[in-house]
Order: sequence, then C-alpha cells, then structure tokens
Amino acid sequence: MISINISGFEDVRNKIMSIDTDKICYDIASSLKAEIKKRVHVRGEASDGSKIGQYSDAYMKVRTGNYPGTALKRGANVGKFRETKKAGQAGVFTRGPRKGQLRPIYNRTNDRSVILSLTSQMERDITIIKVENGYGIGYTNEFNYQKAIWNEERYGKPIWILSDYENKKVQEIVSEYVNDINN
Repeated sequence: MISINISGFEDVRNKIMSIDTDKICYDIASSLKAEIKKRVHVRGEASDGSKIGQYSDAYMKVRTGNYPGTALKRGANVGKFRETKKAGQAGVFTRGPRKGQLRPIYNRTNDRSVILSLTSQMERDITIIKVENGYGIGYTNEFNYQKAIWNEERYGKPIWILSDYENKKVQEIVSEYVNDINN
C-alpha cells in the first residue's frame, strides 16, 4: 500500500486561497494601463504591433496647424512651416460658425503615424475601472469610449485587446505573486 501525504496539498491550497485576487487584478490593470496608453497614444501601435494607420493630408493641417497661407513668407525658410507656433500663427477659421476666430494650436509633429491623440482628451481619460470580477481598463467618458470603438472600425484592426507583450506582462505579474506565496 502506498501512503500519500495530503497535508502538502492542503498547504498549497491554503496558500493559493490566501492570494488577494482584488490586489493582483488591480496591479495587473495598473501596469497594463500604462503600457496600453504608451502603445496607443504615444507609439501609435495596434494590438498586433503594426502601426494603427497614417493621417491624411487634411488632418495633418489641423494636427500641425500648417494650413495654406501660414507658411513662412520671408527669410531662409520661405515656404516652410514653423515647428512651434504661437497664437495666431495657425491662421484663422475661414468658414463656418467660428469664421474669423484663431485656429487652435495642438503642437503636434509632422509624423503621419496615427497615435489617436490631438487634444489629449482620450489619454487623460483612460483609467482603471472596477468590474464584477476584478478591474478593467477603459474610459469614464462615453464619447471617448465611442471614439475608441470607432477607431478600431475605421482602421480595421484590433487596437484595444492586449498585445503579446502586454499578455507576457500579465504572466510575469502573476508569476511574481505565485513565487511570493511559495517563499
């Protein structure tokens, strides 16, 4: 007859039961929020690691403030646009309800890579949200949530699911917790 010592299994079960799942879920969400924010709003990468997309000529005018008629008119850089602008250097609205008002300056670069940021509203709003079985990452503003969904549809690729790197980060955090309870 073989004797099996069940107390070792009970010790492991008790250690696993002692894990604070709320804390681990929060730590994962907190870490991933920073990663997703950097990936989407700084590097402009979709979940698969590819670029989200390229901005159009029309949008680049808004993004950079380089509208026709705002290029330098004299000096060594004739025809080029200013890299940094002051009020009024992006010109004024020529049509619509804001006609004659100064165009806003967003101080964005000439890089055409889509980073889903113009006013920084979306990246300021991305947050950790308590859900039924833990925590998620999302937007508190319904309009930003709708923009997130619309951008996935517009660019035809997953942007908001976890990337391979982000999934590995989850595994690393869980492994650290498991190692901590075993030591």
